[in-house]
Amino acid sequence: MSCVLDKTYLLFFWALSINVLKNENFCECSRILGVFPFSAKSHYMMYEPLLLELAKRGHNVTSINAFPQKQKIPNFTDITTVGYVPKLVEDLDFHKYNNLPRTIFVKLRFIAQGLNDTVKIYDVPDVIHILHSNETSPFDLVIIELFNNDLHLGLAEKLRCPFLSISPCALMPWANPRLANPDNPSYVPHTLSEFSTRMDFSQRFLNTITLIVSKLAYQYGYEQVSQQMAHKTFPGQDPLWQLAKRTSLILVNTHLSLHGARPLVPGVVEVGGIHVKPANSLPQELQSFIDGAEHGVIYFCMGSMLKATTIPDDKRDALVKVFSRLPQRVLWKWENDTMPGKSDNVKIVKWMPQRDILEHPNVKLFISHGGLLGTTEAVHCGVPIIGIPFYGDQAGNIEAVASHGAGLRLDYNDINEHNLYDKITQILNNPQYAENAKELSKRFRDRPQSPLETAVYWTEYVIRHKGAPHLRSAAVDLTWYQYLLLDVIAFLLLVAVTVSLLFYYTLKFLIKRLFAKSAPTNKTANKKVKKS
Repeated sequence: MSCVLDKTYLLFFWALSINVLKNENFCECSRILGVFPFSAKSHYMMYEPLLLELAKRGHNVTSINAFPQKQKIPNFTDITTVGYVPKLVEDLDFHKYNNLPRTIFVKLRFIAQGLNDTVKIYDVPDVIHILHSNETSPFDLVIIELFNNDLHLGLAEKLRCPFLSISPCALMPWANPRLANPDNPSYVPHTLSEFSTRMDFSQRFLNTITLIVSKLAYQYGYEQVSQQMAHKTFPGQDPLWQLAKRTSLILVNTHLSLHGARPLVPGVVEVGGIHVKPANSLPQELQSFIDGAEHGVIYFCMGSMLKATTIPDDKRDALVKVFSRLPQRVLWKWENDTMPGKSDNVKIVKWMPQRDILEHPNVKLFISHGGLLGTTEAVHCGVPIIGIPFYGDQAGNIEAVASHGAGLRLDYNDINEHNLYDKITQILNNPQYAENAKELSKRFRDRPQSPLETAVYWTEYVIRHKGAPHLRSAAVDLTWYQYLLLDVIAFLLLVAVTVSLLFYYTLKFLIKRLFAKSAPTNKTANKKVKKS
């Protein structure tokens, strides 16, 4: 009997193994390299969940980044750039952004931070070891940050393996051409614009100019700097713009429910919300504070980069006075232990688990700077937002939320007691904002797979299909005039002009011949009249 059972179990496990191996979605353990040179924590927070999940699934993951893990994780290796690549300043003060112009030139200059430092990752000994590895192909896939330069495409080319890119925000204008992704400015707002997908004439005009300026700035600015570094780091390779067209896939931190429906080629996959983890229980002190709020809680946080304690006195006083007038309790991210004039309904905390706070049903409003991660978390949790944007894509994120009726925008320079109180009470006293936020949350969550599962699936898909070249649109290989059908239009115009001219000269010839024949007949008739 025991022998029969042993054989039965053996057959069962054998059949199960065959099924797993035959499964078309099965992906054997692969070697994956992540390259994340931009030393902003908010960016790496979007990439990290994917890398950790891939390691959890058995892939050997190596990540070049400025934020190494605090504890050793199986199958995961950090190559830290700390000490080589300067970290971006993450304690920015409000005074720096007071009256800062919001022109596209200022925004492009802001996101160019760290561009010249990105090459310094190739001074890291472990990266040098990878570059000079004797293995034919030490990795099966490279995942590269897609933001402000393409230098590291040369690393994937050097390693002779496919690569996919991951964007921490909506696609930058220079990202679309590499996969021939449509970016019609009549309804696709520029990532750094302040518009939603519904634009009037003036907005469409500005959006178009912004798109053109951005692409030119990248082509003749950012890309030139990157290309110079590439010539030194990866001599003899094709130009970066050609390497960019070998991108297998782009994972982008957006979702149509928030950013609007827009055309995407198969090689562009939305994974907005990939960083949103299941909510954890709150620390007891915060739990008690929120639970005990009879009229609900307002959560006020301006992100990880802006230092709240640097806010000018007049703006802080306006906030303090408004909060003191409200029946709601307020959780305020504040880096000091004390705050002048703070009322009893306000609790200041140096750090808070934002994701877990927003999940609490007693949180009625989120006052934020409009960063994409925080905005996404609020949308996921169904919490209305008042956005005070400062830089980058923040204004566009707030406009996206406002276009769904789930929030309002308040510019920094407009912060005073009257305006702030008006915005807060408008949202708290009108249940439509909360209802819209809940409806937006339902749309955001309603997907066949979670954002993380989607990202893992497509990453493994690229590995399984050796770079998945079949996802590449034929439009990538067209010249700009072929893509816009200008050659076809020119040919049609030529044909139309040729036919028109042919018709004109033919008609002219026929009329001339007709009158030429009738002229002698008329003369003969005139002679007969004279004779008679």
